[in-house]
Amino acid sequence: MMAQHARCRICTSNDEDALVDHIAGAIWESRRHGSLDDQPWSAVHPYWRTIMREMAETAIAAARRLQA
Repeated sequence: MMAQHARCRICTSNDEDALVDHIAGAIWESRRHGSLDDQPWSAVHPYWRTIMREMAETAIAAARRLQA
């Protein structure tokens, strides 16, 4: 069971796009090192940006279902 926090960013975000981008960037940064596309999130190819954003949207939706 997840611990309850007073200010969960996923739960309290007013800017869904910024939240998705933040999570997508964190996913990318955790996996990019040593890959052929070893670029910082700010310079990532649009293909990878789309893939990581889709993964972030899925992760956010899953986290929200845990809270329900």
